Amino acid sequence: MKVLIFVFLAFCGANADKIIGGSAASNNQFPSIVFQEKSGSFFCGGTLINANHVLTAAHCEQNLIGLTVTAGTTTRNSGGVTISVSSKTPHENYNSNTFQNDIMILTLASSYTTSSSIGFATLAFSSPSAGAGITVAGWGDTNSGVIQSLPNNLQYVNVAVISTSDCNARTAYNGQILSGMICMGNMSGGEDSCQGDSGGPAYLSGTTTVAGVTSWGYGCAQANKPGVYTDVAYFRSWINSNS
Repeated sequence: MKVLIFVFLAFCGANADKIIGGSAASNNQFPSIVFQEKSGSFFCGGTLINANHVLTAAHCEQNLIGLTVTAGTTTRNSGGVTISVSSKTPHENYNSNTFQNDIMILTLASSYTTSSSIGFATLAFSSPSAGAGITVAGWGDTNSGVIQSLPNNLQYVNVAVISTSDCNARTAYNGQILSGMICMGNMSGGEDSCQGDSGGPAYLSGTTTVAGVTSWGYGCAQANKPGVYTDVAYFRSWINSNS
């Protein structure tokens, strides 16, 4: 399952690998994306939603010692602005068995200032309909089943929302898609987020609006097993109350 998070650094050639089925991001293409590190080791992504708060997944939770986020760069080993995390608010009803309510807010020790490379995402007001275009971004695994195939450069992939009924079919997730979850990907496989992308953003394509938080799935880019994301619109009130 793609909920595995990384507690090590793995560097790959900038042009060698891509998020599964995707492409390397250009500078400033996703100014609200951040990556999380624990004592200098990358493990999850996130989305900057205002100057002091990052939206991420509850399954990315770590203790605060040595916990930082970095914004303003497409490369993990250079550039950007790094700020320590001062507190964390995982959803009070997060279930680590089903991954329901897989959402968390990180509060930063100081504030980010917007620039050409750092910006704030807006939150989706309503859940996107089946077929809506989605862009998923992250520094996660680029080759399902190959450990430490993490790219140094930010990657992205364009996918689509898949209806809950299709995603819950017996040949797919067989009823495991619960309220607050949304499937995004390709039922034929080949395009997906993967390990290490956890907590990162799924944007409405062509916008800075975040519609999903990368959560879980069976393997990566497999047929009938698209990525499962936390539905941002479903949790909009909770997010606003905690940020």
